Amino acid sequence: MLPQTYVVLDVETTGLDPARDRIIEIAAVRLEGGNITRQFQTLVNPGRPIPPAIERLTGISDAMVREAPPLPEVLPGLLDLFRDAIPVGHNGTFDLAFLNQALGHGWHSPLLDTLALSRILFPCLASHRLDYMSKYLTLEATGHHRALDDVLTTARLLENLWQATLELDKNLLTKLLNLAPVGLQSWFRAALVQGTPASHFEVAATGLFAPTRVPSPQSGTLPAFNVDDLVAMLDHRGLLAEQIPGYEYRPQQVDMLRAVASALAGNYYLTVEAGTGTGKSLAYLLPAIYWACSQRKRVAIATHTISLQEQLWQKDLPQLRELLPFSFKAALVKGRSNYICRRKLRDYLANPSAGEAERLFAMRVLCWLEVTTSGDWSEMKLTPEEEGFKFALAADTETCTGNACPFNDECFVNAARREAEAANILILNHSLLLSDIRLNNQVLPDYPYLIIDEAHHLEEAATEHLGSSVSQASCELFFRRLGRSEQAYSFLGRVRNLARRLPPEGNLELADFLEDMELTVTATLAGWQEFWESLGRLSDAARWEEAGYTLRFTSRLKETPAWDNLLSVFGSLEENLSGLASRLERLSELLSAAGAGEFAADAGNFAAVVAQYSYDLGQILDADPATSVSWLEKNNHGQYILRSAPLDIGPLLAELLFSRKQAVILTSATLTVNNSFDYYHQQTGLQELPADRVVSCQVSSPFDYRSQALVCSIRGLPNPGQLKDADYARAITPVLTAICPAVGGRSLILCTSHRFLREVYELLSADLNGSGYRVLAQGIDGSRSRLLEEFIQTPRAVLLGANSYWEGIDLPGDLLRCVIIPRLPFPSPGIPTLAARMEHLAARGQNAFATLSLPQAIIRFRQGFGRLIRRASDRGVLVILDQRLLSQRYGRLFIQSLPPVTLEEVDPAGAPSRIKTWFQG
Repeated sequence: MLPQTYVVLDVETTGLDPARDRIIEIAAVRLEGGNITRQFQTLVNPGRPIPPAIERLTGISDAMVREAPPLPEVLPGLLDLFRDAIPVGHNGTFDLAFLNQALGHGWHSPLLDTLALSRILFPCLASHRLDYMSKYLTLEATGHHRALDDVLTTARLLENLWQATLELDKNLLTKLLNLAPVGLQSWFRAALVQGTPASHFEVAATGLFAPTRVPSPQSGTLPAFNVDDLVAMLDHRGLLAEQIPGYEYRPQQVDMLRAVASALAGNYYLTVEAGTGTGKSLAYLLPAIYWACSQRKRVAIATHTISLQEQLWQKDLPQLRELLPFSFKAALVKGRSNYICRRKLRDYLANPSAGEAERLFAMRVLCWLEVTTSGDWSEMKLTPEEEGFKFALAADTETCTGNACPFNDECFVNAARREAEAANILILNHSLLLSDIRLNNQVLPDYPYLIIDEAHHLEEAATEHLGSSVSQASCELFFRRLGRSEQAYSFLGRVRNLARRLPPEGNLELADFLEDMELTVTATLAGWQEFWESLGRLSDAARWEEAGYTLRFTSRLKETPAWDNLLSVFGSLEENLSGLASRLERLSELLSAAGAGEFAADAGNFAAVVAQYSYDLGQILDADPATSVSWLEKNNHGQYILRSAPLDIGPLLAELLFSRKQAVILTSATLTVNNSFDYYHQQTGLQELPADRVVSCQVSSPFDYRSQALVCSIRGLPNPGQLKDADYARAITPVLTAICPAVGGRSLILCTSHRFLREVYELLSADLNGSGYRVLAQGIDGSRSRLLEEFIQTPRAVLLGANSYWEGIDLPGDLLRCVIIPRLPFPSPGIPTLAARMEHLAARGQNAFATLSLPQAIIRFRQGFGRLIRRASDRGVLVILDQRLLSQRYGRLFIQSLPPVTLEEVDPAGAPSRIKTWFQG
């Protein structure tokens, strides 16, 4: 029985903005003792047309509300329902905002939000939307997006949430009550009064909170490593065909498996390009597992994207655990920040913030922490805002106190490390792989064998991770954490409180030292502020690049007075940083002597961070232009980031990675340019290795591209390289407007910049308005996952994407019928690393365009084409609007990089009919 009287409310509206949009339906039910005692429902005349999207969502039309009463007439009856009751809603702040707007004042508070409660009590669910919760809890639901249906579903959800709350133990309930905002306090207070019939762990065992567990591996005898036996498993009548429904034999997969197995057994380096549909993950997983177990040596597998990592961990490896006649152990290895730090949570709970959103997040974390066995943040579905809160509670090297930590034995990072040390197979990402290299292999356990999937990203990832960076945001966060003695929540504030509790004989030197520390911190803060201001003057003295807000530290820039001023300011800052690091080291010694080991370890960490800041700044500002490039960035919040990167990453990879492994396999669907691995080998340093130990292999796709893919080059359009974004967008939008309906389904437009994407979006949205087509755009209509979900659910949709949308999207069949490339994807010349490398090549007499820009564009072009055909049954069209494909000699290299496809050159007027004919054929 619910503890109090509640009124569950829901409104349907013409939009999301209470100031501009209007209510079109209201429903509410009054719950007393858990039973519905009164019910209210009415349509409302909004005095304006209902947008088509809202009509599709709710089923409410203009005709339905034409004779309905206006809102002022229905409000008195609604308000009477709420007398002496607590309002409830799923995301109820939205509903109350519309009522408050209509009434002209804050009408009712506090609100009990079942969305917030659901997120707290069920922290590991993929979604907490009302429809998802009703399915998950098997609630009886008659429909969604009609007010009364949603109200009745929310009422049933409220009862379930109450039962789940009662099953929490008192210790957890007390912690939740201490953090709860006003709207939830009576709820948790009532639960504490009623008692706890079941322990939280008993509830967790029912699956209310617990994440999916990986099944235990089978036991069995491990056979010897034999390539022919592995090949037999892939045969038409092999083990996989017997055990996997719908298994499809692919000779290309066999070819790749043989190549991978030979490289592992022969201790050499293999680059293997495997076309879409090859089944490359299975082709390397099978030999990797057999080799790792038979040799008792680890094999690490590194991916670039989370989606591929999840496929390996959640699908491929569990499947092989079930199939293989022996047991093996795999570990998903992540960086420290992927785990919660218990010590940080303890410190937060001792002094929680006043912000409601952050407190709600902490409540979710507390429920999750009761049941998680990994402490991995990915178990929780976090909002973008929560991702920011997570950072304050995430583990990191800078704050880790090691053995001095009171939670060392329960540390999730340590547990993950033990899992990795016991594993045969490590699954990780490129970032962690390269961070381990940068930290002299102190992060990962030893692994003599390495497989790098999505290897076309390796050079880019290495450039990022093998350089240096210092951000204004991280510095500001550091000094907030260090703080002042009068700030009780800061480190120095907590040390001050500790000093006051120490006996006089142990306190005197520490107290005096803290007074001195204040002066040092003040001077260093002033030095930092002057340094950032001098960077601002430097940027004023030069021109920011139009794309990316970057300023490269060129030789010409270093001859300006602003640069001399920057170096002078840095010299003073360097002295301040050195002094602060020394004082923090001394503070660590004093705290250790006083028996405060945890505080001493913290002071030591602060000292190390300060020293690292000083070193990294020196590396960036004193970078040798012959070997590295350094630059300044400005983020969306106007904060600066200083970066440097090696000019030539290949020799570093050869020395720090490849030469230290017995065998390395690098694979991707896009490694070659004009069917040659030369560019890739040069960029990644494989050419630095003994030639007899580097082997290459191309495995074609099993798809019949000639019958599955039409590539249309549109002639007669202007050269995009000679026009501004807005002008080129205007020139191609009529073509896009004609092509998209001709496709008869979903189209993906791949753009090379967000600015150009926005120009096309505005024009195309206007042209397709009223046509029944929905235009969606990255960065405008929601997150990537939400955009793809809406794209999948909308048969007549056009999606504009940039950057990340060129790869990692798997939309088979009619989910994607057409890919359109308005511009060939040449990298921006404003990218500091590219600009510096091109200058470096030109100085050596090489053609920088042909050596660097063109190969990168061709590989990107191939990735875009790869979005089109994902299954053997797919048919689709690639449309290229860039005239340089036809007018420039290098254009043929783009076409030659594709598999054998059907090629057409058509003018804009003929393109729609040719596309229609293709799909009808």
